[in-house]
Amino acid sequence: MTVVSKHRFAFSATAALALSTWGGTAAAQSVCGGDVVFQCATDNADFREQITVCAQDQRYALTRHALSSGEMYYDTPLIADANTTWFRWIEDDQAQVEIGFWSVDLAEPVTLHVDLPWDDMNETVADTGNFNMWLQSPHWRASVDQTLCASDTVYAAPEGLWQAQRARGPIGTFFSHDDVIPRVDTVGVARVTDGDASPEGVPVYASSRPSAATPIWWMLQPGETIDILGRAGDFIAVAIPTNGLTQCFLRPEDLGKPYTGPCATGWVDRAHLQHIQ
Repeated sequence: MTVVSKHRFAFSATAALALSTWGGTAAAQSVCGGDVVFQCATDNADFREQITVCAQDQRYALTRHALSSGEMYYDTPLIADANTTWFRWIEDDQAQVEIGFWSVDLAEPVTLHVDLPWDDMNETVADTGNFNMWLQSPHWRASVDQTLCASDTVYAAPEGLWQAQRARGPIGTFFSHDDVIPRVDTVGVARVTDGDASPEGVPVYASSRPSAATPIWWMLQPGETIDILGRAGDFIAVAIPTNGLTQCFLRPEDLGKPYTGPCATGWVDRAHLQHIQ
């Protein structure tokens, strides 16, 4: 586990987590199983909360509770499948991390952002530098809600992220929860229409049978062109170039079997798509 000098929490023998800062110590029981990969305390001096992210098996869990009382902010912990959720990692002098979670209570996505000083030569968190961590409503929205952490409370052990992703696709990106099987009669190109689109755009869902609890991976904007791979009922499977890709490629040998990348995949209501190729 990476030790980040003053930017860390103390672990007791009973796995309780304690935050020591601002002249006092507020203790709380360990609130998620597995390895703690990120943790911080919010910067609201009137009401401190602790945010904890754990990695266990093939999932990430995020909890948030009041330091003074232990009261949970989310009745249901935020869970993300490490192999399919939105995940972004960029490293240089700073390592930037994004992980997408779904809030069952709020019926909306919540994105964790972490910004860490990075020792590129040793592939680890640097001892000194700028530490930042915050929660944010979906990054595609023009108006966002953010919960900021105090920088001197950020604990980071990002090496715990990777074992949970052992079944992830060829690049770090998000994938449909349903198998997408491209076929000769289903692949093509479509243009996103503006019919009944919300101001935020047209949602790309994680499933071909979305409900209020289905994660929204992405938002498309009217006029965009998008590669299509398959269909299921009223929904079309689309391929989205992310993480530096500019377009998606599909080889003849990829037809007839589940698509696994390199582009991200999701599902769009076909009412918002016009086939052009």
